[in-house]
Amino acid sequence: MGALGIALAAAPALAQYATQFTPAKVIKQGTSSHNIAGSGTVQVQVQVNADGTHKVIKILKSTNPGDNAAALDIAQSSSYKPAHTGTKPEDSFYTFNLHFNGKAVVQSEEEQAISSQSGGVDTASIDALVRAGKYKDAIAKANTTLLSSPGNPAVLQLLGVAQYYDNDFVDAATTFSRVDEIKKPFQPIAAQAFATGAVRVSQTNPAQSLDFAQKAVALAPDPTERFSLGVAQLANKQYADAVTTLKAVHDQVGSTDPKAKLNIDQELLQAYLATNDQADADAIAAEMKTLDPSGTGPARAIAQHYLQAGSDAMTAKDFATALKDFDQAASAGSAPEAVTANTAAAFAIMRMDKPDYAKAKDYATKAVTAAPQDAQANYALGIAYAGIYSSSRKSDDKTQALNYLKKSDELAKAAGNEGLALQIESQIKNFPP
Repeated sequence: MGALGIALAAAPALAQYATQFTPAKVIKQGTSSHNIAGSGTVQVQVQVNADGTHKVIKILKSTNPGDNAAALDIAQSSSYKPAHTGTKPEDSFYTFNLHFNGKAVVQSEEEQAISSQSGGVDTASIDALVRAGKYKDAIAKANTTLLSSPGNPAVLQLLGVAQYYDNDFVDAATTFSRVDEIKKPFQPIAAQAFATGAVRVSQTNPAQSLDFAQKAVALAPDPTERFSLGVAQLANKQYADAVTTLKAVHDQVGSTDPKAKLNIDQELLQAYLATNDQADADAIAAEMKTLDPSGTGPARAIAQHYLQAGSDAMTAKDFATALKDFDQAASAGSAPEAVTANTAAAFAIMRMDKPDYAKAKDYATKAVTAAPQDAQANYALGIAYAGIYSSSRKSDDKTQALNYLKKSDELAKAAGNEGLALQIESQIKNFPP
């Protein structure tokens, strides 16, 4: 009796890099009561605290010392949004570049960048909404403006910024992709949008992931961006490139941030396994165990790698190789994957030209013993007993087969898996007398 298919576990979701840094920014530029001496540029260092308070530290650079007092006053009277690592605000330094033209304060770098690309379109209201933190309103306003001015780079960059701060990372990356020249003030946010977007779509759209990651690295070749490139390369099966990229990020990050290191190690482990570099895979798995002694990440990653390899071998009808891969997955040390692997091994055996149903029963029994309420495991055991009964004609084997098939049918229905339930019911209906 032929065995029906098994839905193997999907490849593991790729972890996000945990230390994405968003720099502090000016929300509202202040004013000054001091006289402006003349044209020049002054760089002021401002400490922006996690709670949003700030303190002007010093003048970093000035082309006209007569403007220093005004620059300090403007920096002090401005308001700021603190830097963030992930979603956590943190203390940081912000370099405020103030430009003076004659007796007037020139627009900020962000405002200059917007003006230079606005093409006469009024972007002030969108910019104001972004600075006020009203990101959804800014997105709506920008999209409306684009209807009458499609492709306007100033509007697109403001839209990308608003989407990024509203956590619409993939949309932000897509928006920034439409801009031919991303101006310098917006490049850090665009780079992070591309990097996060690349990770988010790596499993659903590998080609887009690679495009986003390459754009991220072009703007800012920092660990966050290069990590996203490694993830994208892995998703596109560019395994050797992924090893090179992720190994460099791994070495640069060091051990200062265990959570980030674990995320990097998870992907690097997958890359090493994909290139059959078992020695380095074992070393990374050991490092992950040191960083998180109670974590199951290494065992699950190894198990899922061999589950996928076994699934691919089954698709190619190379059942002997599939069985070896499933054995590797079962021995990796992750209990949920061991159930899936033993179930899959039972099906692999039953799909061979000359099935050994007793051996298949042994694998399925291990799966059911570990997970009595697993529908697929019970189904595999029922099919194995049915195969044994086809030769033995023993009533006990028939009873066992029908009991496990009926139980798997009930479990499949309870889980809402109607497709599996129909397959099982067909097996029961056509069960030999």
